[in-house]
Amino acid sequence: MAKAMAGYGLGMGLITLAGILIGASGPAPAGSTQFNLFLVLLEAYTPLLTPFSSALGLPAINGSTSCGLLPLLTWIAVGGLLGVLIRSAPGAAKAAFLTAATTLLLWIGSLFFSAPAWPDNLTWLTYINQMTTELISRPIDFSALLILPTAASALTGEIAYVIQSRLVRHAKIEEDYTWL
Repeated sequence: MAKAMAGYGLGMGLITLAGILIGASGPAPAGSTQFNLFLVLLEAYTPLLTPFSSALGLPAINGSTSCGLLPLLTWIAVGGLLGVLIRSAPGAAKAAFLTAATTLLLWIGSLFFSAPAWPDNLTWLTYINQMTTELISRPIDFSALLILPTAASALTGEIAYVIQSRLVRHAKIEEDYTWL
């Protein structure tokens, strides 16, 4: 479980960094209030929530241009990296699923916690309504967000485990049958 939690932390860090780098408008300038952190998280996670639609060339949730295959490849790469590092299919799958679910929950939380940064309540409510409606109307993206990194991490975790166990077994056989 410790490896899964370490992988979860690494996954969240990598997804957040990737989201900031490929964000809809790039990193937001630093402001004077703490609520700008939630706007940065919102901007970072928004293009990552629609990996399948983005790969098909459809616009992102907030209507910005598509990022192409980048969100899909990011989720698969992070899931694969977690699998290789954890070297256990169940642990890697847990870490990747927690990363995807937490990203979704942080995005939803950022929608609500960014309220004081908006000019008025009506603008904020309209924005929340638009964003959540667009996310819910894309069930394939919602499913892909949770399934793709989990499957990629479980697959690479199992492959890494098999390779590691074969190397250890081979080294043990060589050690037992040396004539020195």
